[in-house]
Amino acid sequence: MGIYAGDRIFGIRIYNFNDDDVSSTFHDVSNTLFEEKYDEVMSHEQMREAYLFYNELNDKNNLFFKVYLECTSTLDLIHNKKYMNWCSISLNTFLENFNV
Repeated sequence: MGIYAGDRIFGIRIYNFNDDDVSSTFHDVSNTLFEEKYDEVMSHEQMREAYLFYNELNDKNNLFFKVYLECTSTLDLIHNKKYMNWCSISLNTFLENFNV
């Protein structure tokens, strides 16, 4: 059994972590800088908007990226069901996919 992410991107999240928050030692405290999620696959224009936002940031250190993908499970293949999930990606993957 497994969960498999597709390659069609339906959203993007750019975030960092707030190190100044004392409670961050007990749980992750993320700070979402940019997030867009769509019902359809992201267009080149929507991807470009995310890239331009990233490019305008003064501090690009300690950034993290997630994409919203359509996923399937081996159990769901029988019923052809899919679900959406946020999946982490690297900076290089972000730049390859969003610098359009």
